[in-house]
Amino acid sequence: MKILNLFIAIITATLFSGCSDGFLDKTKLGSLTTENFFVTENDAFQSVVAAYSDMKDYRYVMTLWCFGDVLSEDATYSGSDNDVQTYALMESYNYPADNGRILNRWQILFRGINKTNQAIDGISKMDASLFKTQNKNRLLGEALFLRAYYYHELVIAFGDVPLMTKTPTINDKTLTRTPVADVYAQIEKDLNDAASYLPAKSTLNMTTDAGRITKAAANAMLSRVYLYEKKYDACKLASKAVFAETDYTLVANYADVFKLNGEHCTESILEITQYDSPGGANVNELNNNGNFHNLLMMPFGTTYGFGLNQPKLALAKAFINEGDSIRKHASMLTVDSLRVWETATNFAKLSRNRTGFYNAKFYLKPAQRSSNGKNNPTNIRLIRLPEVYLNYAEACALQPSIEGGENEARTYLNIVRKRVHLAEKTSAGTALFDDIMLERRLEFAGEGHRYWDMVRTGKAATAFVTKGTFKPSTCNLMPIPQAEIEASGGIIIQNPR
Repeated sequence: MKILNLFIAIITATLFSGCSDGFLDKTKLGSLTTENFFVTENDAFQSVVAAYSDMKDYRYVMTLWCFGDVLSEDATYSGSDNDVQTYALMESYNYPADNGRILNRWQILFRGINKTNQAIDGISKMDASLFKTQNKNRLLGEALFLRAYYYHELVIAFGDVPLMTKTPTINDKTLTRTPVADVYAQIEKDLNDAASYLPAKSTLNMTTDAGRITKAAANAMLSRVYLYEKKYDACKLASKAVFAETDYTLVANYADVFKLNGEHCTESILEITQYDSPGGANVNELNNNGNFHNLLMMPFGTTYGFGLNQPKLALAKAFINEGDSIRKHASMLTVDSLRVWETATNFAKLSRNRTGFYNAKFYLKPAQRSSNGKNNPTNIRLIRLPEVYLNYAEACALQPSIEGGENEARTYLNIVRKRVHLAEKTSAGTALFDDIMLERRLEFAGEGHRYWDMVRTGKAATAFVTKGTFKPSTCNLMPIPQAEIEASGGIIIQNPR
């Protein structure tokens, strides 16, 4: 049951966003404040659900793959000739400051931060005796996690960003960019606090709570954050906190993780929960509960599909060279495999096929598709157990210690490999690190990790050489959206160009 999404659909239509004239005669939204809204425990719950909603906004989710996959050597922005031409500067690492995807990421993440701040401020002031069915600390933990998640997504893309930890006021229009180190310090604090408040997955009712953030999600996110910061000992500790929970194990069949019946499986730590909602064709991409990205990535001409985010031959060769047929088949849809599932009539309409491959993790067979292409039921997997295993392995390989040396790195690397029936790695030193990075590439193909992995490890210039000249001094960060610089009156300064 995807209950949380139903609340999101209702609440985001009325809370902390626009409203329609005369809609049920409700009080005008502009008159609501943290003082007069946070009266009941349901108010507190609604505020947190509203903060979740930006995690599923299709314009933000689009940046997960059009940055994380398409800017890497593994994929390209396909679709119409206009789509390709429009994104060509991004793919050649000449990021335009007016690119719509860059603006979407900045604005939607800050919108989410705004909502989390309102939730944290409002709930913190509420008396604990008001909470009968909801848990005050749990709600605070979810909001803290979301604020940390949104800020991490900002700093990896933009570097220094304005840091806001209170409900915004008019004075915040003059906020300057905060150094990355200070933003990371807040992210760490929020996640550690969240981990202390949040429940374990084993305590949840998965009929009603599927999709809600857990203690493991906070610790898994900490392991990711510490890896980006190169705080390897801290990454190991956060990873071990996840391992200590008995709720998570790898699914035996890798491909099953990405099927509809694989949602919230034993290796899933955090998913964006989506479903084919009753609104059907009347919903649009801004307020529906379904996954718009199946439509965007499915092959053009077969029932529906825009054909964006096409995997490239380089990724296929990486799988083949490693003898990894299991993950290749689950990650890359070929034209031959497409022919098996589509009717002959639909297959004959296939066009705009620039690479011969599609993202299999977002492909739905005809019988599984929503009648409205913007409203498909597939969840988006944000954090899986293999990421924590490989975070830990990388930290052990880069900073060996008595508690976590190269033997530990190989152990957790090989746990991931064993699931897909690959031989164990016995490498050491630089070769071990390279093996871990290759494993990340194959394990998370099409899930939006590759570009950021190469940037954070300093390997982007070499890895992406076939796509354009990647200069770390100007390409490691996206430009601040020009519209935001102008709106700030020049207070926000542009990244190096």
